[in-house]
Amino acid sequence: NSSLPDVADGGPIFTEKLKNWTEKNEKRIILSQIVSMYLEMLENTDKTKGHVRRISEELFTLKNSLPDGLKKLKDLADLAKLPMNDLKIQRKAVNELFSVLQTLVETQASAKKKRRQVQRRCKC
Repeated sequence: NSSLPDVADGGPIFTEKLKNWTEKNEKRIILSQIVSMYLEMLENTDKTKGHVRRISEELFTLKNSLPDGLKKLKDLADLAKLPMNDLKIQRKAVNELFSVLQTLVETQASAKKKRRQVQRRCKC
């Protein structure tokens, strides 16, 4: 029952998290996780009720249209666990540095190019 007074305790669960994710692709990642959590929550509910079944079906459809956020979260967690004081890890990281920087530059150039195209189209 979502009308009980304890629902307000501690503030929002998901909507507060969404504020930290500003880019469209970032939002899609966090939303894929949130939708998965709703589906997990609805797994054990009574699907004979039409509105519950429709919500579950709609969430499942949305989940299929979103990227696999769980894989991306796992990648981030794996990066956070890397022992950066390990000499082998440091050597491998230095070996990959040029490729990482090149990818970053390409990503930034692509974003700038898209911004310029949007600006040129608008003749307000």
